[in-house]
Amino acid sequence: MKRKGHIVAAIVALAGALQANAAEPPQRIVSLNLCLDTLLVELAPPERIAAISHYSLDAWRSPIAEKARQLPINYETAEEVVALRPDLVLTSRHSATATRHALARVGIRFELFDVPSSIEASIAQVRTVAALLGRKEAGEALVARIETAIAAARPAAGFTPLTAVVYQPGGLSAGIDTVTGELMRVAGLENIAERYGIRDFRPLPLELLVSSPPQVLLVGETSPNAPTQAERVIQHRALRSLDSRMTRQVFPVRLLYCSGPTMIDALGTLAQARDHAVAMLRAKAAL
Repeated sequence: MKRKGHIVAAIVALAGALQANAAEPPQRIVSLNLCLDTLLVELAPPERIAAISHYSLDAWRSPIAEKARQLPINYETAEEVVALRPDLVLTSRHSATATRHALARVGIRFELFDVPSSIEASIAQVRTVAALLGRKEAGEALVARIETAIAAARPAAGFTPLTAVVYQPGGLSAGIDTVTGELMRVAGLENIAERYGIRDFRPLPLELLVSSPPQVLLVGETSPNAPTQAERVIQHRALRSLDSRMTRQVFPVRLLYCSGPTMIDALGTLAQARDHAVAMLRAKAAL
């Protein structure tokens, strides 16, 4: 009961602070989602970040793992979020529903975001988050960097697209209706996942990949010695037998799911994969 009383007192104090500072940009911001973490870290100064999600510590999946180690972390529980006394919480459809409901009950402001499915939607999300933070200039600076990366990744006029596919552990592929799929098109890569009706994120059977291989395989990273079955599939000997027919480029999973600033590195990686494949094709033609 004593602990519950402390929480209620914190809520009352927080409500008063929120009312007093309603016109001011949020000064204590919490994020409950990895992709929103990446935006928050990009747009807000560290002193205004009360906590980001624990998912950002995962160096395998997080594009900001190094920065995350310097920031407070939360595990999405309502109790710890209330204790952080935030004046804004960034949540997504994937954030814990129970926590969102609890925040609503106690009057803590939160904003709910969908996962962008296009470059345009991602840029719109950057601007929305920047406006919420009172950081419109930082938002426009990030948008400018994204647009510069898009322009830099486009192939020269008249370029014939190369066939390509994302192939992650477990055979997971990025379909044509994902941000990754759109970034591939920007970089001059034709996503063969479309042949098999893959529109979002779905496994691509190895036998289909082997029967009609792309020119570029955007392959996921594996841990040392690839100990799991899911990882072994991307090192399968059937794929290795195709090395003379396609080029490989490592495309880490940390570039796959989040958009926003992550698109900048993803575009650079895709353009590099394209240029490497073109160089290999030219070398073969010269033999």
